Amino acid sequence: MSSKDAEKKQKELARLEQLKQAMRSETENMVEQAKSDVESHKNDIQQIIEVINSTGQALDGAFEGEVSEAAQTNVTKLKSKNIEMNTDFEFLVDSFEVN
Repeated sequence: MSSKDAEKKQKELARLEQLKQAMRSETENMVEQAKSDVESHKNDIQQIIEVINSTGQALDGAFEGEVSEAAQTNVTKLKSKNIEMNTDFEFLVDSFEVN
């Protein structure tokens, strides 16, 4: 290989390394933004759970008998679904990692 070819190869390798670093940086920025967005949604879910809890407590005294039990069952289902969604978001946040 001539010195001219070797020099071209070195320049190309340097250019590719720069491109690789730029892509890595951009990917890390995208992941951090996604983490931030997910964290915001996680906080929204937590607020929803708090509203469901307070609504459930208010329903305790508002109804009696089977109606009260049905209302509590529905509130419990909503709470369970939102807690599950919160857990899914936590897993999603934890899975964002750029190697």
